Amino acid sequence: MEQALTFNFGNDLIRFTPDGRVSVMDAIQAVLDSGRASMVWKNLKSDHPEVLTYCEEYPFHEGEAVLVTGSEGWEKIWMLLPYYLSDEDLIDILG
Repeated sequence: MEQALTFNFGNDLIRFTPDGRVSVMDAIQAVLDSGRASMVWKNLKSDHPEVLTYCEEYPFHEGEAVLVTGSEGWEKIWMLLPYYLSDEDLIDILG
């Protein structure tokens, strides 16, 4: 079994599968850089369950399976993220 890749992005760790899919929560956390990532993801997938068709569980070596997505799925999530950002998130992102 090939080994997953992990990258540091600021203070965040982003996990990638050997074939390049990214952990959805890691990516959202890195983009938002706030404690709201899980709430944003919960609301986004509730309002747009079709994004889950682009996701699948992947068991990283820590044992717990997490949702990962490829570039097409991340593009869909990325396009929806602005609708779930608070004013504080936008200020943090835009500086």
